[in-house]
Amino acid sequence: MATTIYYFSGTGNSLYLTRQLATKIGNCQIKSMARPPPIQPVGGSEENLGFVFPVYYRGLPRIVMQFAEKLNIRPGTYCFAVANYGGSKQGTLAMLNEALQSKGTQLSYTEGIKLPGNYILKFDMPSTEETHKILEEADGTIEETANAIAKKEIRPLTRSGIHISKIGSRLYYRRAAKFDEKFTVNEKCTSCGLCSEICPVQNIKLVNKKPAWQHHCERCLACVQWCPAEAIQYGKKTAKRRRYHNPNIRAKDIVEGNKGTTNV
Repeated sequence: MATTIYYFSGTGNSLYLTRQLATKIGNCQIKSMARPPPIQPVGGSEENLGFVFPVYYRGLPRIVMQFAEKLNIRPGTYCFAVANYGGSKQGTLAMLNEALQSKGTQLSYTEGIKLPGNYILKFDMPSTEETHKILEEADGTIEETANAIAKKEIRPLTRSGIHISKIGSRLYYRRAAKFDEKFTVNEKCTSCGLCSEICPVQNIKLVNKKPAWQHHCERCLACVQWCPAEAIQYGKKTAKRRRYHNPNIRAKDIVEGNKGTTNV
């Protein structure tokens, strides 16, 4: 049985989780949700479908919602979803399930896995020691999740927290156009262009060799976290905070995924 896992990842947590699951499940291909969904129907009796993504504002990232709404899934497909979170997953998985139900299918198995928090706008990033501890603690859950999915187990989905998740998501979606107005770049910028390449929605262009944001930001903060010179800031607090990206993922992995390269 083949499995396709669609993922969305800014700082590498979701890509790391996707790779771990794909390796343990076997016979998997992975594809970034930064790419347009396939036009042809997917899934069916010969292909399981998975979704792996982070929790944003206790809800579903806009890019994930839009991808799911456009994806043409065959009836009877075994679908699963794994959300990674730093604080709480709330009703994020239930939000995705609603989107799939409107298309005539639903999630058969869901799981939430705690990974290092990376919302640098609100708090400092975990230390190297804290990061490794959290990843080690997640290993057991990842193993159990992969085994359950490989066996096509069914786990009833709870709707607990879905209303809070919807409120958070609505606020997050509504402010997307103006969110990136607080990004700045300082004199440390080397004009390497990584911020432009790593953005999942092509929201950054180099203008006079400096990044310029185009006002359709997904708030993944990949540009801040991956900048090798730490030249990109958001507001006044990020300059004093550590950067974070998953230690098992390279910037190249995110960029290649955004361009459509399968990278298990």
